[in-house]
Amino acid sequence: MLQRLAERRLGQWRNNPQRRALLIDGARQVGKTYLVRQFAKANYQVFLEINFIETPSAKTVFEGDLNADTLIANLSVYSDKPFIPGETLIFLDEIQECPRARTAI
Repeated sequence: MLQRLAERRLGQWRNNPQRRALLIDGARQVGKTYLVRQFAKANYQVFLEINFIETPSAKTVFEGDLNADTLIANLSVYSDKPFIPGETLIFLDEIQECPRARTAI
């Protein structure tokens, strides 16, 4: 039941034309990352996942200017994935490890 509620809330977020970045928080090891991966697989053409603990070098994406155009270009180059507006989900896992990423969003 909780998973369906979480999936429903993610769907509402996706369908909101004025959506902003979404922060998902909660207890450790309860399935947050799994939920996001499944949601991305079902709803987006391109899924970019960066885990700042597993890949600390990803922090370089957030060096320099933090404007949206620069960040999108940097993320696209870093991941070697295209950015398709409205069809790309960028998931920044363990974002507390990269304060500039949190500032950017």
